[in-house]
Amino acid sequence: MNKKEIVTDTSYYTDEFGYSHNIDDDIAQAEEDIIQLKQTANVNFRWSEFEIRRAKKIAEKLGMPYQTYIKSTLKQAMDRDEKKFM
Repeated sequence: MNKKEIVTDTSYYTDEFGYSHNIDDDIAQAEEDIIQLKQTANVNFRWSEFEIRRAKKIAEKLGMPYQTYIKSTLKQAMDRDEKKFM
């Protein structure tokens, strides 16, 4: 059986590499990381009325707000392009 971690008490554990960690510190760091990931910024750009109407039509067919549709479509394209460079 392959053990990945050993719990030694309620506050510390040893990872698969033999390093000891304080679980409370790890949880605090994870919570801080999540807060950083959730921070947002406003983005403004000019787009033609035609493209906005087009996005609204597609979003309506998908049953979502058009701004959500635009964000998700842009994110998908960025994820795809980012994989090309990895």
